[in-house]
Amino acid sequence: MNFPRFAYNNVKRNARAYFAYFLSSAFMVMIFFSFAVFIYHPRIVESDMHKMTKTGMAAAEYVIFAFAFFFVLYSISVFLKSRNKEFGLLLMLGAKPAHLNRLVFLENLLIGTAAIVSGIASGMLLSKLFLMLASRITETPELPFYWPLRAMLLTAAAFALLFVVISAMTLLFVRKRNVLELLQGSARPKTEPKASIWLVLLGIALLTIGFMSLRFAALSAPMLFLAAGTGIAGTYFFYSQLSVLFMRLLKRNRSFVWKKTNLLWISEMAYKIKDNARVLFLITVVTSVASMSAGFVLSIDRETKSLYTDDPYALSLMSGSDEELAQDRVKVDAVLEREGIDYQASEIRTAFVEIGGEQAGARTYLIPASDYEGVAKTWKTPAFAPGTQPEALLLHSDNRGQAPLLNAGEKLNVGADSPPLTVREVAGSGTFDAMSFGTVFIVPDAVYQDAVDHMTQDSGFRESIAYYTVPAWGDAAPRYDSEEARVGAELEKLSPRTQGKSELAGHLNVRSGTYLVYRQFMSTLSFIGVFVGLMFSLSSASFLYFKLHAELSRDAQMYRSLSKTGLSVGEMKKSATLQIALLFFIPIAVSAIQTFVVLEPILAVMKIRDITVPVLMTTAAFLIAQLCYFFLVRGRYINRLKRVMV
Repeated sequence: MNFPRFAYNNVKRNARAYFAYFLSSAFMVMIFFSFAVFIYHPRIVESDMHKMTKTGMAAAEYVIFAFAFFFVLYSISVFLKSRNKEFGLLLMLGAKPAHLNRLVFLENLLIGTAAIVSGIASGMLLSKLFLMLASRITETPELPFYWPLRAMLLTAAAFALLFVVISAMTLLFVRKRNVLELLQGSARPKTEPKASIWLVLLGIALLTIGFMSLRFAALSAPMLFLAAGTGIAGTYFFYSQLSVLFMRLLKRNRSFVWKKTNLLWISEMAYKIKDNARVLFLITVVTSVASMSAGFVLSIDRETKSLYTDDPYALSLMSGSDEELAQDRVKVDAVLEREGIDYQASEIRTAFVEIGGEQAGARTYLIPASDYEGVAKTWKTPAFAPGTQPEALLLHSDNRGQAPLLNAGEKLNVGADSPPLTVREVAGSGTFDAMSFGTVFIVPDAVYQDAVDHMTQDSGFRESIAYYTVPAWGDAAPRYDSEEARVGAELEKLSPRTQGKSELAGHLNVRSGTYLVYRQFMSTLSFIGVFVGLMFSLSSASFLYFKLHAELSRDAQMYRSLSKTGLSVGEMKKSATLQIALLFFIPIAVSAIQTFVVLEPILAVMKIRDITVPVLMTTAAFLIAQLCYFFLVRGRYINRLKRVMV
């Protein structure tokens, strides 16, 4: 039997140990290949969304590849440690360290080659389904199947390089120990885990600094880096020191520890949390990053939808004068009538002017009361009819996080010949927030005209706006193939977003066009997030499976000994289940807390305050996935332990 055949037989004999590692590696190859299939699809390359989508997908490819590198490196290092006895036996039989290096190198290449072939083959089988799902999520026309030769070559080359580099690096994990140490393997007794009070305090201090830098400091790039650095370091000390201290304190509660089988699982967890600190830390960081990214995307997506639903106008046409507005309306109306669209239009005049009095130097929008009467009901703001006293209505939007310019009862000075106006009321609405005015004063027509007459080129400007309502389009967000999207795209040609000759003197804002641009971007992020999050979730479960498998032989010996003293199978199941559950679900709980702490101040800067639902949705998704992995791993783990029970 030659050496390559010996390496092949080793992989075959250790198939159970390598199976999860092989499946996870093949899954990453499949995800990478699937993204490449989408990126290089001819219709995506030729479409308008090509640049944005390819940038996002390429970023996802880099993330997947980088994560796959560290995942494979860590996984193989764990398996090599579990094979110390085997390496010790080979050395006793006359093998040299160079032979062990060659053996490990060939084994890794065999598994890597199998993972690449299986991953690409699985990707090819699921490519049509993947393209359909990609089209649905990114809201693009359905993409037909094509032969993805370029994607296959990229995937094969990238992961072949990865496995060759990893195979060379794993030689560092074949420790130059003596034969006795290798033969002992995991049977060597472990020292009782201890926590350093100074490292415990350091961990608490780091977590506190991270929290304070996000909550009580002006949010900036340096503060974000400080919060990230201290939070990650604090999380590591939480597992390596704080958790050990907690278990030691728990063991002092004798009434709880000595109850039934609590002593067994508490004593074991004291060791396992310390041993698995790096794994739990890594899983928490990965899950937190994925949860934060998904929560951020969901929050922005909800905000994007609200911007559409809060805007009651399908079209907004803005011009510098009434004459220009009338000319532009002729062109817009012609398109709508040609398409057979039933619409209603209302016009208002606005002026952005300087005001006097105590607020001298400030600028604000003015709208005459007669024009406001036609839009007040649609804006869902109070009606305003000028009375005998000089009064004004202040409409304020809190989107910009600023207080109203004036409060009710205060005076507004507008125009040289107009008396001061008393602010009758300060009001607003979600619909008004979508108008993007910020602050608007509704004033009597005479006051408005006086302000316009005294306005200079440097002191302000005026604008005439026509708002179009299309009852047939309703409030439901449009798809890319809807009538609103089609007609909106036709209207945007009158005033293109990109460089080009505009047929309008003013500016035309198409609600569906603005929404679909944002929606397409968010859909791309969602598409990336779904698969990257799935990859992170599967990888975190694989990390735990690898560690549990590496510890299985020692646990089997322990439970076999305990079964001889009377430990039942049911008690073994309860103890093992509690230990596995804690390892699986503690990172989910910690990552959920971290996601809330980090996302809330970041999204508050963007005026997004409702993050509870997005964070709970992402946490629930990871929890459900982790539950599936937990029951799968628990079943395999307990079945192995049941075989050694007497």
